Amino acid sequence: MLFEDGVGFCPWHKRDSSFHVVHSINYASPHFHSPSSSRILDQEPPDDPVRTGVVIMECLHCGKSVVLLETTVRIPAAEAGGEDEVKKWRTMVSPHESPRTLHESAPAAVRSLFAEASTCEKSNAFRAAGVMYRAAVEELTKDQKASGGTLFDKIESLKVKLSDELVQDLHEARMLGNDSIHAGITYSAEEVDDVARLIEEAVLVLYVQPEQKRAMRDARKARRSGAP
Repeated sequence: MLFEDGVGFCPWHKRDSSFHVVHSINYASPHFHSPSSSRILDQEPPDDPVRTGVVIMECLHCGKSVVLLETTVRIPAAEAGGEDEVKKWRTMVSPHESPRTLHESAPAAVRSLFAEASTCEKSNAFRAAGVMYRAAVEELTKDQKASGGTLFDKIESLKVKLSDELVQDLHEARMLGNDSIHAGITYSAEEVDDVARLIEEAVLVLYVQPEQKRAMRDARKARRSGAP
């Protein structure tokens, strides 16, 4: 969950930082209830299965604030298979989160699919995001000229370039897309966020780091050529 335990990436100064809550409304919608407001309901808030609150947190480094919507979903015991289950996630509404982008060294088609997936993710369309993140991985394997008849086989063939852990990460993205489109499973915001980060890490190893190494080699070559 965003800024869980008061830690997260500050969108203002672009660094990991610590935050503290300066104001929160646990029950803003569909019924408003806040002890700090004169608009207090006469009774306790209804036990709505889905409710949204507002959390304002201040960065302890730069002093700027972020505004979050916190959604709480209660799944009854009958559906959860035991005790009541509560799920929470947060969406940043200020400053507005831009879609994720991959490094420019990645192929344009992979970057386009990844950005479209992120747009779905930021809109809380998590099943659509899962499908598009899978599509980005499939395009990545195509660019890497991976062998095999299925996406599973193509990802497996990348073991000559990636660690077993990163290969498994790409399988996570594949399964996220499969579950989203075939099984209709909706993963949590945190789970989709994790898959997006796994793809970013694979792109770092396959494209960004080799490009950085080439640039350094070219710089050393140019220095040697210009030396007296």
